[in-house]
Amino acid sequence: MINYGNVNAIVQKYALVAPVNVKAIIGEIGLTYVERDMPPGESGYIEYDGWHCTIAVNINDGPQRKRFTAAHELGHFMMHRDLLKKHKHLDRLFDEAANRNPERPLDYKHEVQANQFASSLLMPKVTIERLLNEGVTTIHDLALRFDVSRLAMEYRLKTLGLIRLVTDATQSVPAE
Repeated sequence: MINYGNVNAIVQKYALVAPVNVKAIIGEIGLTYVERDMPPGESGYIEYDGWHCTIAVNINDGPQRKRFTAAHELGHFMMHRDLLKKHKHLDRLFDEAANRNPERPLDYKHEVQANQFASSLLMPKVTIERLLNEGVTTIHDLALRFDVSRLAMEYRLKTLGLIRLVTDATQSVPAE
């Protein structure tokens, strides 16, 4: 049974420690996490079967991609579950056909929201700031701590206004 009442508290509990344990969040909420063989270009999906909800990721993707996809699908659950009930939502995150999703209860703005949720969940601002204050100041080292790609960390730091332009993965994040 899905634990709707405590979803936000559960997410917040796990978001305090890097790397964030997305699978544990999914399980504690009452969703099922699975890894499935999917065609190239398909990253994952969220699917309802009655009152049960499954988040599936592509078994062929690397660990960081799986984490981001799981967090992205969790974002759909958190923000768009009323649109998704009785639907399967397939994500083709990096495919040119991503906006022509055949399972279409959601549109482009929902995908952007789910990406923002995933980024915020996997790389919480408060934890980034704490690590910066502790002396972890390179994008490479921050990416390792959060178990995300260097590119994802760079994008998150730009979004938070902590860096403007990065030319090197070992570049330090400027101090305030």
